[in-house]
Amino acid sequence: MLLIKFMHKFSSNYSIRRIRLAALLLGAKYLLSAAAAGVLLYSLMISDQELANYGLVIMAAAILAVISQWMVARRASCPLCMTSVLARKGCAKHRTARPLLGSHRLRVAFSVLFLGRFRCPYCGEASLLQVREGRRR
Repeated sequence: MLLIKFMHKFSSNYSIRRIRLAALLLGAKYLLSAAAAGVLLYSLMISDQELANYGLVIMAAAILAVISQWMVARRASCPLCMTSVLARKGCAKHRTARPLLGSHRLRVAFSVLFLGRFRCPYCGEASLLQVREGRRR
């Protein structure tokens, strides 16, 4: 309970929905890309044209997820430093930032989806997915 008291909070529900959507799309991007590669490789091994078409449809969905994630993630930012935490940036990371499977964005996305909080890889501050008191929108 003491940890939650000192976490930064968001200014609106819209910001929270945007960061959750960006995290969900990032996860979908990785899952759809892996599924498309697996289905296409398997269809080549067994020479099945119909399965290859399904793989191409999954690949198109992955491309759509990449574009959607890029558009949503550039506005999903840390409430303290206002840096986009789920967009690809060339900024220096905080010294305590830890990656998940080699990706800082993936760690933020998993924290957002499963824990309801995240630690910004740029400023190093913890943020809770709640709206500040008195600012309900």
